[in-house]
Amino acid sequence: MDISIDTIAGFFTGAGVSLLLLYLYFRKGKKDRRFDERYERIHTLARNVSWSLTLVTLTAMWITLLLMEGPKLAFYLVLSAYIVLLLSYMSSVFILNRKL
Repeated sequence: MDISIDTIAGFFTGAGVSLLLLYLYFRKGKKDRRFDERYERIHTLARNVSWSLTLVTLTAMWITLLLMEGPKLAFYLVLSAYIVLLLSYMSSVFILNRKL
């Protein structure tokens, strides 16, 4: 395995940029009170609802995949599961934000 100076420099540059963005995110979040109890509770509940819906969706997809085999079908099923996960998380956050 041949590791060059460019590889090492790229690794450290990427790690530095990531750490800088992480630092700025937490600094801004602390000012906006993004890490208080209400924020944590809303996003914990939203993740729970989102993952529950995704689990049901994935189970239905696997049953469908077993009945109708095909590699193209599998790709679209996994893609739609990811879309369901993101949409359910987004809607859960909006709903829980109003309730709490």
